[in-house]
Amino acid sequence: MNIVFDIGGTKMRVAAARGDELGEVQIAPTPHEPGDGIAQLQELARAVAAESGIEAVAGCIAGSVNEKGEIFDARNLQEWEGVNIVDELSDAFGVRVPVVHDAAAAGLGEAHVGAGKGASVLVYVTVSTGVGGARIVNGKIDAAGGIGHTNVGESDLESLVSGTAVTRKFGIHPKDLESLEERNKLADLLAEGLAVLVEKWSPDTIVLGGSMIVGVNPIPLARTAESLAKRLTMHPKPPIIKMAQLGDNGGLHGAAILAQEILPALPDRQAGGQAGLSTE
Repeated sequence: MNIVFDIGGTKMRVAAARGDELGEVQIAPTPHEPGDGIAQLQELARAVAAESGIEAVAGCIAGSVNEKGEIFDARNLQEWEGVNIVDELSDAFGVRVPVVHDAAAAGLGEAHVGAGKGASVLVYVTVSTGVGGARIVNGKIDAAGGIGHTNVGESDLESLVSGTAVTRKFGIHPKDLESLEERNKLADLLAEGLAVLVEKWSPDTIVLGGSMIVGVNPIPLARTAESLAKRLTMHPKPPIIKMAQLGDNGGLHGAAILAQEILPALPDRQAGGQAGLSTE
C-alpha cells in the first residue's frame, strides 16, 4: 500500500492507494505553518494506513517545487514558500517523497484514469481560486506550474478568469455569477490563454478542471471550445477539449501514479516498511 497526499491552499487530502485505486480520503484544513502541516499529514497518514505496511509516499502541493525540493510561487500557501518540502517529508516518513505541483498531479491522474486517458500530449488546466496547468506526454509529467502567468494582452490569465479575479471584479463568489453573458466573456478570455498554450505545448487533448469549470455557474466549456477553434483556424489539427473527471481527488490519483513509478527505484530496505509512521 502507498500513501498519497494533496496539500491545497485551504484543505489537505490524504489517502491510501493500492495501484490506481484510492481508499478512504481523509480531509483536514491546511495549517498556515508548514511544520504543523507536516505533522498533520503524518497523523492523517497513520489514520489511513492503519496496520498496513507502506511501500511509498508521494504527493502534490498548491505551488511549484524546484529541483532542490523547495516550494515557490505558492500564492495560496505563502508561509510555505522556501520550505524544502521534499527533504522535510522525506525525513518525516523515512523514505524519499516526491512532491509535484498540484496541477501536474491532477493532469497525470486525468491522463491515466480520467478524461485524458489515451492522449499522447495532454494539457491539463485547472481554473479555480487560481490558474494552474501541466503538460503530460505519453503519461509522464513534462512541464507544470503556474500557467496563470500566461499573458493575455497585458494581463496574465489568472488575473482574468480565476475565482479570485471574478470576486475582485464583481464582488461576489464565483458560484453566484449567474450572467451567461459575463461567463461567456470569461470563456473567450480562457480561450485566448489556451491558444497561447497550444502554440507552446502542441497538445492533442486539453482537459479543463477546477471549480470555475465544473462548479456552479461555470465558465461554459462549449463556448470555450468554440472560441478556441476560431483562434486556431490555421492550426493543422486543433486539440480536443474535455472536462476533467476526477474532481477534488485528481491530485491524489496522480500521486498514486507517481508512487507506482518510484517503487522500482526504492532500495530494498525502504520497500515494504512502515515509512516513518511511528506513534511516538
